[in-house]
Amino acid sequence: MGRFGKIVFLIQLGGLLLLLFACQEEISLDLNNQETERVIVEGRITNRDIRHAIRLTRSISYFENELIPPLLNATVYLTEENTGKLFEMELTDDTLGVYLTEQFRGNVGSNYSLHVDYNGESWVATSYLDTVPDMDSINYEYEYIKYFKRGFYKIRMSAFEPPPLGNIYMFLIYKNDTLYTDELSNAPYQEDLLFNDKYMADVELIWIPQEEIFLDTNQVRVEMYSISREEFDYNNAFIAESYANGSIFSGPPANIPSNLINSSGGLDGLGFFGASSITELEMILYKQHNDSTNNPDYFSF
Repeated sequence: MGRFGKIVFLIQLGGLLLLLFACQEEISLDLNNQETERVIVEGRITNRDIRHAIRLTRSISYFENELIPPLLNATVYLTEENTGKLFEMELTDDTLGVYLTEQFRGNVGSNYSLHVDYNGESWVATSYLDTVPDMDSINYEYEYIKYFKRGFYKIRMSAFEPPPLGNIYMFLIYKNDTLYTDELSNAPYQEDLLFNDKYMADVELIWIPQEEIFLDTNQVRVEMYSISREEFDYNNAFIAESYANGSIFSGPPANIPSNLINSSGGLDGLGFFGASSITELEMILYKQHNDSTNNPDYFSF
């Protein structure tokens, strides 16, 4: 390299270093503290004749290594729009922050509002309790998938989907009285875009791997919920932030929009308060695979 080439190289190197240092910017993140603490809500009202549970907690800093604290000593109650009824809620678990209503059945076609008063501030969240169709039947089929080197039990559901267009359903599946879809990302959803005012015949809900069927005779229960578009969008955003983030192509993390609104001018809450109807069916699933076909070296995505 000649003298002129060395000069050009040094100029280019200097420009690159200047560019790198010029792109650095110190960012101060406003982490959780007493001023930025949020109230978090979990729970729903249904058409079941039960004491409905709502869990209320408080946000903590990302770096705090402790369980999320419950929201204690709050005044919590529900209002039913159609009738004007008020249901007071009682704190029954001060470890988890669970508040219970008196026993009642939610009315289909009514809006329910959750009211939370705490430390001089007030929050309110409202959800509509929509109808849900009755399931005609649930069934299953065992199929060995050669690509995965394992078999699956395909759980299916049939029902007539009524108008209008825009209904969304969530399914919770229990295996031997234990919630199998115990994470939000595992729960199946079904929109009525292709089924509005039509019969949904043998719609596949979930595949259960054969190595998770231990008993010869298993009880499977399917619960079908009607959920709002707002809850559906919330669940999708929650899944995206929780499970689909962290790659170099991911955007910056952000709080997920909540329907718990601060009516006193402070920070809105987190989480989602829902309302939905429920229908359910049960069936017996008989073990059909041979244990010798189980592959302990299977891979999952």
